[in-house]
Parts: sequence; structure tokens; C-alpha cells
Amino acid sequence: MKQEIVEIQERAVNELLCLAKSGKDNISLKAPTGSGKTHIMANFMNEMLSDENVVFLISTISKGRLASQNYERFKELSLQKFTRLKPFYISSEKDKAEYGIHIDTSFNVFVLPTAQYTSTSKIHKEKSLLIFLQSCKEQGKRVILIRDESHIATNKLNALSSYFSQTINFSATPKDDKYDVCIEESEAEKASLIKSVEYIEEEKDLEKGLNEALDRFKGIQSFYLKEGIRPAFIIQISNTNLGENEMKKIKRIVEQKGLNWVCFVEKEKDYESNTRLNKLKNKALWQSYVKEDSFFIDVIIFKMVISEGFDIPRACMLYQVRDSQSEQLDEQVIGRVRRNPCLKRFEYLDKETQEIFSKAYVYGIKPKEEKNHKKKVRLKGEIHKSLFENEIIKEFGKFKITVLNEVPQSDMDISECLDEKKLEYDNESIFEKYKKMQKVGEAVKQKERDFVDSYEKWFLFSANLKAIQDKINSVVEDYEKYAQIKEVELREDIYSFCDSKGQSVRIKDWIWSSEDKNFSFDSEAEAEFYDILDDLCAKCCRTISIKGEEIYLFGKNFIDKSNIKFDYYHLRKHTSYPDFIFKDKNEKIHIFEVKSVNQSKNFALDDEEYKEKIRKLQKAYAFASKKTGYIFYLPVKNGDDWSIWRCENGIVDDEAKRMNKAMFVEYIQGSKA
Repeated sequence: MKQEIVEIQERAVNELLCLAKSGKDNISLKAPTGSGKTHIMANFMNEMLSDENVVFLISTISKGRLASQNYERFKELSLQKFTRLKPFYISSEKDKAEYGIHIDTSFNVFVLPTAQYTSTSKIHKEKSLLIFLQSCKEQGKRVILIRDESHIATNKLNALSSYFSQTINFSATPKDDKYDVCIEESEAEKASLIKSVEYIEEEKDLEKGLNEALDRFKGIQSFYLKEGIRPAFIIQISNTNLGENEMKKIKRIVEQKGLNWVCFVEKEKDYESNTRLNKLKNKALWQSYVKEDSFFIDVIIFKMVISEGFDIPRACMLYQVRDSQSEQLDEQVIGRVRRNPCLKRFEYLDKETQEIFSKAYVYGIKPKEEKNHKKKVRLKGEIHKSLFENEIIKEFGKFKITVLNEVPQSDMDISECLDEKKLEYDNESIFEKYKKMQKVGEAVKQKERDFVDSYEKWFLFSANLKAIQDKINSVVEDYEKYAQIKEVELREDIYSFCDSKGQSVRIKDWIWSSEDKNFSFDSEAEAEFYDILDDLCAKCCRTISIKGEEIYLFGKNFIDKSNIKFDYYHLRKHTSYPDFIFKDKNEKIHIFEVKSVNQSKNFALDDEEYKEKIRKLQKAYAFASKKTGYIFYLPVKNGDDWSIWRCENGIVDDEAKRMNKAMFVEYIQGSKA
């Protein structure tokens, strides 16, 4: 699995842990379908279960066997990775509860399908769940409720809310779009955690439109088939009764293409197929079989049956015949075609196959509008003959950035690291070795793939993993050899976006403009450091006049279309977009990347991991400072003050000379006035 994916999921877990341990009683995670919510959930629970008095009740919708899928996945993960989990499936099915329902409190993760807890259900009538919760309370256990697909109401459970110490909500489409922790769709796409979507507006008649879509589908089949996956094409028909002739037309068009289809609607008696699947009497198994990677069904026709809980990674195209009139439902349905079908081995695929597996095609649904918390901002000044004649862009001239080049495998010679004697003293289990291998950088993983072609070599590689990591890191972090300086314009566009959900400040005289002159920052530390720089502007910052207005050459580095970026290596190649740029009166450029070691309300810090990331960034900034002539700063908020790392011309201040806020202000004022 790609390192970016691991990082995204672990960040979400850390933020949930921070909020949960701070005592927040209701927490919501928003994450797009296919981004690994079940894995995140298991990881989060495993960490919380270090407290033996904690137990989890997971309320999961029954649609698409989602509850039993989650239970099976938790069991699998409890054996492989998250060993504190002890899952128990709460069910009132006759074969499991013939003599009454007992919920065994020796377990700690209890999965409850919502359809099993209704006013008429056996669990409710026998008060089994209530007895279980009362027993937990008597034993001094804290019950944390996890609501999976939390956008769907669970009114019966709400009546038991007094028994839950906290509620954690997981959803791709949370109610009113309110959440505490978020995996952004854009970051999930970039990491290939989910597929990006190409929307095709469908205004053709059904005959022509469906034919063209199926032709495109057949064009990418070979890429899936060579990886042992049979791709699936989903057709969503109207929620009202579709005319018999129109349904016949869909089936005829699909069969003319030589494709196998299955049709799911609300009633079991309406399940149909043009294959031997019809001979399978137990129609409840149809949906399970259809999800399998190599199953022989190509086209799935449905109404509302397969939204939440229908996980089918092989699906890559959606054709909506009728508008559902529900943006939330559309988003859930689109989620069916966005899962990466080769998530665990994606990096092994050739580039063309990766591109195919990274895109989903959606016909008939318009792309959703940008969420209203994204606010457009504009760089001040005019565009004359070209963008690059903008006054502010011209002031910064040809801007220098660092780009980290690909390191050839031949340059990463690990032969001197392979000590066979270490095998004699290597007592680690294969599971511990696997865990460690998941945490190494991309370059080490690539070297493993390049080197290992037998079990013997795998054990030799893992026994010497620390030495191999050190050697490879020394190569890929050799910026003098593998990084280059490029000259670019400051920006590719004068427009950008800021997130209006952040801390808002009214600003008039920096390089950006907005309709209401309000701008938002990503963190409290960033907003506070803006105040420090803003106070220095009058004495230290260069100004230019635009239409009679004096503008300080100082501003936030809004990422969209920004060229102010510097590559660095930490487990994989990253790109740093510093927070602020400041041009002083002597025309020196100062660049600031603001950090904080204070625990925020929605972010948890792994102290050592965070410090390691800062060290890697400092190393890259030192190289960039030497090559560009810019002065780089890493202001780190620590308690009520700042510890400010500075590098000028490649020379880094000694640890003892790190500046606090007062020293920094004095330094800027003294040397730049």
C-alpha cells in the first residue's frame, strides 16, 4: 500500500484519538466512500482499548450485509494487526438465538445491525441490549457508541444515549455537512486511495448514450482482466416504476454488447439475470457473489438497493437513467464506483494500469458544486498582456524552488547492509516484521520489491531492515545530488481559495483581496504568527502602490495554483508549501512554515514522529536556503511562546541560538529597517 494512504488514514486516527481522549462527547469523521473507514475504525478502537474498561458498540446499517461485513473485517484485523479487538456479532436470527439472546461481556467490540434493533425485534422485546448496557455500567465499563453511516437515523438507539460515554460518527455524507475530522476527497484522490470521477453529462437518448458508455467500458476491460479483475458497469434506473419497454431496451443493448447482466430492485422476486445466476434459488446470495473480483456479471441494474453497504471495488462506471433528486443519495451511489480495486498492490502496477484504476466514469449526474466554505481570493494588481505582468508577481521576479528528482535503484546499493549473521539472532515474529515493513518509506519498499524473490531473501532483508533504511535514506536525502533549483513565476493564476471554516481575520493591506476583506487560517498558531508578521510590516516590509493603495509584499501562500513549494523526503517525496512569504525593504525574501507542538482541539501529535518530520523539513530548507538565497524559518509554537529555527545562505542557527518571539522581532527590526 502506498505510503501516502497510510499517512492519510493514520492522521485521521490520531485526530479522532485526540478528540476522544480530550473528553468530547460527540465526534464526527467525514471520509469519502472507499477511503478505508472500517480500517480507521479498527485502528482507533485498538488504540482506545489500551484502557481495559472501554468497550465499543458499533451501530451499522443492515443494508447490503454491511454489518456482517464489518464484523468479519474486524475479526480478520484482530488476528493480523489490531490484536486488542475482540469482536462479537449481536443477532436475533433464529439459528443464533433460539433460546434467547445473550451478549457476552467478555468481548469488547459489539457489532449491532440496526435492523436487528427495532420495536418488534427480539433484541428489543427481550431487553437484551439494555441488560448488556446495564451490566457494562455495573462493571465500571465505558461504552462508546460508533455510528457507521451516521447520516442514517437510528432513533431506537437514541433512547439509550445515557449509557454511552461518547458517540463517534462515521459517514461520507454527514448530516448538514458538519464534522470534526475530515479526509478530503482531493487528498484521497491524489493518493489513489479512491478514484477520481470524470462526469459525462448525458443528454442523448438512452439507445445512443448507453451504447457509447458501454463501448468505453469494453475499451478498459482488458486492463482489469490482466490483473484478474472483471470490471463492472452499474446502471441506476428511476426510483419510480420504469416503463417496461425502457427496461427491455436496457437489457437488449447490454446483451448486444455480449455482456452479462443482473437486475436488483426492492423486491426479491424481481431479481433477474441473463445468466445461470437465475438458477441460484437463494437470492440473498446474489449481491455477495456479484461483489467478487472475478465474478462473471458485467452489468448491474438497480434502483435504490446498492447505495450504502454495497462494496464492489471492481465497479468503474455508473450510468444514471433518471435523476434521483438527492445530492446525498447521488454521492452515496457514486461511491460504489470509486473504490480502488488494487489498493494493496497499487504501486506494483504499470503506469497506464494505475491511471485506468484511478478513474471512475459517471454518466447522467452533474458534478457537485464546490462546498460553500471555499472562498475565492484574488491577488491584487492587474493582468495586462499576460498573467506575469501582474505587479505583485513581477515584484518577486523569477522565483526559485527545489525539485527532488527520482533516485535510480542502481544508486541504492544495499549489499553492504545484508549481514547474514543477524538471521541467527533474529527472534521477531513474521507479524512484527510485517508491521515494521508497512511503516518504512517508499524507497525502501521499492528496494524490497527489487531485491526479494524468495522467502530466504525476505527474511534476510527484514533482519537487516534498520541498516537498509539508514543507507537508503542517506541516498534519497542527498539533496546536493538529487535536488535541482528551478525558476518559476510566483503563481500560475492570480485567483486562489481559502477555507472560510478556519479562524477569520480582517486584512486590508497585504497582497490578497477578497470581497469582504476577511481571510482564514488553517490553525491557531498560523493566525497568531500572522499577527506577529503584520506588526512588523510598517517598519520592515517592502511596499508597492497599486491604484493609489500601498500594498505590503507579504501574504499567505494559498496553495491552489501556487509555485511557492519545496520538495523534501520523509518516507516518501513530499512537497512543502510554506505558510507565509515576506519581502523586506532590502528586497530579501523571508519564507515561513508555521508549526505547533501544542495539542489542538482536533489534532493529536505523535511527538517523535512530528519532530522527525520537522528535522527532515529543516534539512531540505537548509539546502533550499543555500541555493536560493532566501531566508527560511520554522516557527514552532510551544506553550505560550515560540521556538524559531532560522536558516540563511545554508547556515543554520545553533540550537542554543533558537529565537523566541521577542528575539525574532528584534532581529527583523534590527537588520531589515
